[in-house]
Amino acid sequence: MFRIDPYLKEFDATIVSVDENLVVLDRTCFYPRGGGQVGDTGTISGVRVRDTLREDMEVRHIIEDNIGFRTGQVVHGVIDWDSRYRIMRLHSASHLVFYSMKEVFGNGCVPASSGQLDYVKDRSDYLFDTPFDKGKLADVESRVNGLIADGLPITHGLESDGERLLWRVSLFPGMECGGTHVRNTAEIGHITIKRGSKPGKGRERIELTLA
Repeated sequence: MFRIDPYLKEFDATIVSVDENLVVLDRTCFYPRGGGQVGDTGTISGVRVRDTLREDMEVRHIIEDNIGFRTGQVVHGVIDWDSRYRIMRLHSASHLVFYSMKEVFGNGCVPASSGQLDYVKDRSDYLFDTPFDKGKLADVESRVNGLIADGLPITHGLESDGERLLWRVSLFPGMECGGTHVRNTAEIGHITIKRGSKPGKGRERIELTLA
């Protein structure tokens, strides 16, 4: 459901299985942790969901307290929308940063990780074959904020092969990604980019936050 409509905040579902504090539903809009993006939190029939993960092809909701949930029970799920929407904005912005890093720094800049994204910031590592030019990072930030201000439509869906999920903005080629995203760059709002802790020689960490 989160892939069909990432803006869906609430849903009804039936419990498929319960194992102590792990609940599996027949449908869910909770995003399971993966691809560098944290799992959604929220509630299932008023019980706090602390995290969501995927194991053995199942989306498993880690609940705070099992109040007697049972297989076959109909429940109501509500995601923490403020956190989810912030992640959607940051995730879409991270793709704009990726393309802008390539534009500004050139072919000597190569992504070294898929990034780590939580409610606060996105952290991505890049490899450089020349000394890192800190001044160009401000150019990347300006470029991304310009793309955001342009209000470009964002599409995210299955390709014709029915297997790959691609994120697209008109100016760039598609990027394979299974995360959650906004529908327009204008929703992202102003962003800031800074150099993070240096992870190693020739490797730089770039941190993205919403202003």
